[in-house]
Order: sequence, then structure tokens, then C-alpha cells
Amino acid sequence: MSETRALREKLEEIQVELRRTKEHLEKLRAHQAREREPLARELEAARREVAELRIRLQKAESAGSLPPPATGIALPEPGSGERSLEATTALVALARHPASEEAAMPVLSRLLKLAPVDVRFRLAPMSPKVVARLPIARAAELRAALRAEGFLAVSCPVGPRAAAGWVRVRQFGLEEQHLSVEGILGERLRVRYPELRLVMRGRRISTQEETEHVVESHHHAGMGHHRVHRVVEVRQEQVENFVWVLGKGTRLAFTQSTHFNGLGDELASSVFENLQRLANALARRAPHVAKDERFLQMPRFTLPLVDQDRSQELLAELLFQAVEEGLWP
Repeated sequence: MSETRALREKLEEIQVELRRTKEHLEKLRAHQAREREPLARELEAARREVAELRIRLQKAESAGSLPPPATGIALPEPGSGERSLEATTALVALARHPASEEAAMPVLSRLLKLAPVDVRFRLAPMSPKVVARLPIARAAELRAALRAEGFLAVSCPVGPRAAAGWVRVRQFGLEEQHLSVEGILGERLRVRYPELRLVMRGRRISTQEETEHVVESHHHAGMGHHRVHRVVEVRQEQVENFVWVLGKGTRLAFTQSTHFNGLGDELASSVFENLQRLANALARRAPHVAKDERFLQMPRFTLPLVDQDRSQELLAELLFQAVEEGLWP
């Protein structure tokens, strides 16, 4: 009887846990549905803003008050709402979790115009905690309002990575006073160590979609064999180790494509070890820099209100802003 009772109690515990899991999943689904609504409104607002800017530009050009656009710079095309949303929005985040979440909830709920349950979801991920994505002007207003209430708020625009000035490093040199790098596109930079602010080491999983042509052989009764050509989409995942170095006007990505001869006598046999030694070498030459290695354990990190393939990069930008303003660590 005692064994039967123990099994019954275990079954009841499992049933309770299943009910809790189901309730949590239902809350997550409801939260995701609510997240889509403000993003859709922001996308529509961005589209209207682009349309208004195009009309104003056309009027100015017809009046002869503006020179024609420079060669190679294209105006947003109709239907490019997603790209426009990226170019005109910014993330607002809390650099640190509120000291008292209960005391902060009503204030955050009022400023963010969100229900308390949604605010709690925004505060759940690691810091900096993204609480909103808004048009740039409104993001600046929200950041100021949060600061006025005592929250350590930071903000960064959500723009194309190329516009942020990221350089993928081919080779580098650890000079006495500065770091010299050459990018894979031929860029050459010399960055003084005091200008560095943040060194992030981690891994990321990137998904590449490729198109392949497949030839299949089919047999039909009375018709023999014939070949059918099909085009299929193939998704491939790739794990890449990296060290990101951020400073004033500097965004450097050291990856598996980097040559590590600049380490000199510290050169190791594996990319993983070379990236670790590079991070250590930079820390010795710039002891003031903030170091972060959380992405080593989170290659699939997802940031709220952001596509997954941009999540790590944009968290790095927010973290850089927090370091630059003395809010981190």
C-alpha cells in the first residue's frame, strides 16, 4: 500500500506541474500576441513617415532647393516598410533590474503603457532589459522619462549593421599604444586602447538559406522515365566563436576568419583559445574595459522586439551605451 500511495502522490505532483506549465505557455502565447500589435502600429507609423518624407523631398527637388541625391544612395522604395522601421526606430532598455520590482511595476506600467504582466515579461531577460521599441524621437522621450523616475535607462537605434560601422577583422597588431586592424574589405584602423569600452566574447548560431537545384527521376506507366527539376530551399546552421570590441566610433568583430599572428608568442593552435588570449591581451592593455562572456552560453540569444539574428549585436550596443554612461557594471 505504501508503494501505491507513493506512486499516486508522484502522479499528482506531475499533474500539478503539467497544469502550471500549461498555464505558463498560455500566458506566453497571450504575451506574444500583445507584442505583435505595437510592432504593427510602429511599422505603419514608419511607413507613413517615409511617405511624408518622400513627398517633402519631391517638392523640395521640384522647387530646386535641394541637390539631386548622391550617386549610389537610394531613397526608400514603396513597400520597404520593414527596412524603414529599422532605420527609424530605437530600443529603450534598463541597464539594471529595478532595486524593487514591486515598487517599479506601477511606474513602468504607466510609462510603457503596458499591463503589469507584460512589464514583467520585459524585465525577465538578462540586462540590459529591453522595455520598448519606438520611433527615435519617442524613444528619446521615453528614455528621459524613465531617467526622471530614477531608472537607469539607455537607448540605441536599430539600424543596418553596415551603417553601425562594424569591421570584420582579417588581421591585427597589438601595438604599445594602440590596436591596429585590417578588415576583410581592406579597411585599416588604429584604435588607442583608452578609447576601448567593451570586450564581448561569445558564440553565435547563424542560419543560411541556400537554393539548390534537385533532379528527380520519375517513372510513369507507358511513358518510361523522365526527369523533373525542382528548386528547394536548404537551411544550414553554423556556429561561430567571436570577440567583439566596442569603443568610441569603433566596432570590431574578431572571428574564425581572423588571422591571429598578431598574438605573437601567445599564438595557440585553436581559434577558441586564440580568441580567449586576444580578450585577455586587450584586458591587460586596457584594464578599464568592461568584459562580458554571457554569449558563450547563449549562442541562440533572443532579445525582445528584435529579430533573433540581430539580438546579440543590439544587446552589445545597449551594453556599450550603459558602459559609456557609467551605468555598467
